[in-house]
Amino acid sequence: MREASEQQAIMKVTEAEILDAAFAKGRSVMTRLTENNPDTSKVSTEEIVRIHWLAPGKAHGLEIEQQLIEAYLNSLLTGTPLQDNVQKIGEDSLLYTNPVVITRADSSIEIKGTWNIWMSKRELILAMGKK
Repeated sequence: MREASEQQAIMKVTEAEILDAAFAKGRSVMTRLTENNPDTSKVSTEEIVRIHWLAPGKAHGLEIEQQLIEAYLNSLLTGTPLQDNVQKIGEDSLLYTNPVVITRADSSIEIKGTWNIWMSKRELILAMGKK
């Protein structure tokens, strides 16, 4: 009963706080994904997120995921540093992306793909209230 009333409590948070929480959540999930042979479905369930891997040139990603990997590839060509990113998707979701890059022996850099971590804005705000 107490938990239900906590979920109903009005909590004022700014967009900046929500974005900070999304970056923190995404980075936390990424830490788990860099473990040896992580079970992505288990991580997804425990973290209350949806996880999707997308390699360059593959057509199985959503349009926004395709656009983001293309942006990472363009950044690589222009010499812009690659970093993680959070996008607001509609009113209720956020998408955290993190490029996976390797440096070859000849010092060239290759993007292997991106981890796409979808999260609910509501879940982020609820987690902020539990701290």
